[in-house]
Amino acid sequence: MEIQIGQNYKITSDALNVILNKRYEKKDSEGNVVDHAYKPIGFYPNLTSACIGLLTKQVNQSEAESLEGLKDYIAAVERNIVKAVGE
Repeated sequence: MEIQIGQNYKITSDALNVILNKRYEKKDSEGNVVDHAYKPIGFYPNLTSACIGLLTKQVNQSEAESLEGLKDYIAAVERNIVKAVGE
């Protein structure tokens, strides 16, 4: 399984786990960006748990300054997850 969620996250799986991966920039010894890759940031027992994990990580990184702003942000993240998983 490989599900791209937005530009920065991807869900993959192996025989035992569903893995949440985050995009990062590979740099050469001089600090220049040479490529993009993904690294695992969470291991989950199923797809539902991985999606909840992604939502939690996104909410924790949110810069919302009000409850209404946070609510809108959560709704946007949920739409991205549902769209990606539904494809």
